[in-house]
Amino acid sequence: MAITLRELIRTASFHLSALVDGRPEALDEPISWVHATELIDPTPYVEGGELILTTGLQLSEFEPMDDRERRYVERLNDKGVRGIGFGTGIHHTHVPQWLVAQCESWNVPLVAIPQETPFIAIEKSISRSLADSKQQAVLTLYNEQRQLFRSIETLDPLSSIIKRLAELIGGWSAFINPLGKVMESSHAALPLEMRGIDDALNLTAVGQAKFMYSHGYDIAIFHVASAQRQSLGYLVAGRFGEKNSLNHPLVAQAAALLSLAVSRSASAERSLARLRSAMMRLCLEGDVESVREYAGDLWDGLPPEPLSVIRIVGEPEVLDSAQMIFEPLHQTLAKNLNPAVSGIVEGDLWAVISQSNLKEWMEQVVHDSRLVSGVSSGFVWTDAPRARHEAYQACAEAVASGKAVVQYGQRSGTATLEKLIEPSLLRAFGDLRLAPIRDLTFRPSTGPHRDNEGAVAHAAPGTQAGSEAVSGPGVGPAVREKSSTVPELAAMTVLRTWLQSGCRYEEAAERLGLHRHTVRKYVAQICSRLGVDVSQPGQIAELWFACKGSQFGRKR
Repeated sequence: MAITLRELIRTASFHLSALVDGRPEALDEPISWVHATELIDPTPYVEGGELILTTGLQLSEFEPMDDRERRYVERLNDKGVRGIGFGTGIHHTHVPQWLVAQCESWNVPLVAIPQETPFIAIEKSISRSLADSKQQAVLTLYNEQRQLFRSIETLDPLSSIIKRLAELIGGWSAFINPLGKVMESSHAALPLEMRGIDDALNLTAVGQAKFMYSHGYDIAIFHVASAQRQSLGYLVAGRFGEKNSLNHPLVAQAAALLSLAVSRSASAERSLARLRSAMMRLCLEGDVESVREYAGDLWDGLPPEPLSVIRIVGEPEVLDSAQMIFEPLHQTLAKNLNPAVSGIVEGDLWAVISQSNLKEWMEQVVHDSRLVSGVSSGFVWTDAPRARHEAYQACAEAVASGKAVVQYGQRSGTATLEKLIEPSLLRAFGDLRLAPIRDLTFRPSTGPHRDNEGAVAHAAPGTQAGSEAVSGPGVGPAVREKSSTVPELAAMTVLRTWLQSGCRYEEAAERLGLHRHTVRKYVAQICSRLGVDVSQPGQIAELWFACKGSQFGRKR
């Protein structure tokens, strides 16, 4: 600490006399600098924290002569000076009484300096004190950094760094993963809720830092990243006290050490990811015995049964961050939770967790809105293939319905089968399946048509009963020329209308303005070309989806 006014007064060689002690603790506040001046208004040349030395060259002996003298102490108090040292025996035999009264009024410390004590002696003493204080600060920081460096050599460097940092700054610290979950903290209960600083975690650059003051705590937030510029999380540290009272350089040093403690080399990361993917595939196939030997090294062990499978989809960079949720991070990430088996399989992130911790794990996953997940029902290891299929279906339904998470067996708000199919694939299927009737059209024939009961049925206005196929393979030019004056009806229109009518010929005939026997004849020709048996529900359903996807016959 820098020297204080009380220490100067106690220095016997200076022979200082305290005339005004000022406000409580004023004599114990550190002096930032010393400024000797004879100006009647020295405030433009001070910043605050200085000791002002003067011989009163321009100050009156008995009473203030003008407003500048009457506000002399007031102005210095407003600038926050530590006190006034008045040298006697040069221009004034004693300190002017009006100056003493002003110092008492504004609680500004005032000391009398005898003529035998040169100002330069006081200035040197303060300067040496400041130099010693800076040197001590450097030594202290060096020793604190050495203690942090020793923490990285422990078996659990992440926990050691976090706890040692809290001790050194006299406060608390915590490590937060990229999704905002507290992974390690110096105290069982932190004084601030981490969710309250979520906005501060939105750092825009790798390695960026933010500083804030909240609820009486001076807080620093450092982004922790690997050498490959991959986000590893955030170091949050705080200390109760005034703003800027936190040792920011020490927190920055701890953030750098955390980067070394948490990150691994790029080649090691890739090798570990490939191994986890291979082991994860075996787990999903139910071959857990082949994995059990390596589970302790890969995931800190196997989760206890009963289990749940989670399938998570998203962009590759988002899945990389999500994978950090399940990674043990030297046995500290999954603290207070059962271990989780995880890995990337066929471009998706898969995880097997204990059902007892399903809620806690999913709270972390849904924190990122860019992730979509599907969760299986409960299972044991031997039934893993069934659970994998459930998780796959649930995730596909979540993607189609726009939900963040779907758990297998929950039917509320589920998606339709049509939405589960990729639109481009559905269109390709429809166009290929209906290609044989793409150019097939019908020309309504002339004359009445008798139904089975012998009654005469007339065509609807603008149409004619009966039909004749006038286009498609095998149709000659003469037929086409003859039918060119009669309106044609596309086979795709007939098929879509018939399917939309629930395969009821009477309803389709009414929509098309034709006789039901005419529609039956058209449908028979269409199904013949497509190789469809109308008595088979599966084949009819296939035609329905083909019509839904195909663009044949639709208006552009």
